[in-house]
Amino acid sequence: MGRDKAFIPIHGQTLVAHQAALLRSLGIDDLIISGRPEVDYAIPDTRLVTDTVTDAGPLAGLAAILKAARHPWVLVLAVDLPKLTPAYLQSLLDTGAGRIGVVPHGPRGYEPLAALYPRVLLPRVDAALAAGRFSLQKLIEDSVQHTELKKVEIDSAHLPQFANWNTPQDTTG
Repeated sequence: MGRDKAFIPIHGQTLVAHQAALLRSLGIDDLIISGRPEVDYAIPDTRLVTDTVTDAGPLAGLAAILKAARHPWVLVLAVDLPKLTPAYLQSLLDTGAGRIGVVPHGPRGYEPLAALYPRVLLPRVDAALAAGRFSLQKLIEDSVQHTELKKVEIDSAHLPQFANWNTPQDTTG
C-alpha cells in the first residue's frame, strides 16, 4: 500500500476510527489497538499494545491483545476490513455465545482477523510463538480440532465483506 492503512480515509474518518466506531456500535467498550509504539492512532479511550515477538506476523499481535484483554472474549477486527458490518460481527458474538471462539472460513482459508477468540487460547498462542510456528492458519486449525474455536463457513452473500484493502485501488471499490 505504501503507507499505514490505519490512516486511509473512509467516510470522512480514518480506517482505524471507522473500525473503532464499528466495534463500539456493538457495545464493545474495551478497545485495544495492536500497533506500532511510535504511532498515535488518535482514538480516544483505547489501549495500544505492541508485539513482543518481532517478525511473527499477526500471531504476535493476537498474543499481545489476548494478554492485555480484560474480558474472557476478544473480538479481533483488522483495520483493513472496512466492509464488515455490525450484523456480521454480531453474528460471530451470537454464535460464540460465551462458550466458544468463532473464526470465519472461506475460499482463502480462515479469516483470523475478523474473529472471536477466548483468552484461554493464550497458552496455545504463546507456545506457537515460542516454537517459531507463526502461522495463524495452523494455530486456528489446531484450535478448531481441539474445540477451542468453531469454524463458521462464510456464505457467498457475506464474502464481499472480507475484501481487504491492500492496494490503493482497493480503496475506491
